[in-house]
Amino acid sequence: MIALFAVTLLLTSTTFANGEPSLEIKKEFSQMFTKASEANWQEESTFYKVTFLEGGQYLTAYYNPSGAFESLSRNINTGMLPLALQKDLQGKLQHAWVSESFELYRRNGTEYYITLENANEKTIYRSNGANWSTYKRIQK
Repeated sequence: MIALFAVTLLLTSTTFANGEPSLEIKKEFSQMFTKASEANWQEESTFYKVTFLEGGQYLTAYYNPSGAFESLSRNINTGMLPLALQKDLQGKLQHAWVSESFELYRRNGTEYYITLENANEKTIYRSNGANWSTYKRIQK
């Protein structure tokens, strides 16, 4: 019993140490993304992150340790935002520039994130509807 526990602990720590997910997670990934290439796996906190190329765009997917899909994201330009969010963004761009924008898909819907910067701070906005709300402010 002790030997079995030691082997299990060794295998688990080895799996997490090298950032490689279990075969179940890789199987789930390959079933969801049949044409993915250039897959690069990393362990982040309690999730597995895989960055890959599919359909000419780079995507990032997250899986929990039991193999369940959590989310999918892709970088987008502001022209890819829904029209209502593009319009709402115009007022925020007077004294700032866009440094990052991405779309995040989860089982409960799609969210959009955009980072605006000026000389003094970064502001991250989030939306799952027609308007932006402040998600986080970071002083430079």
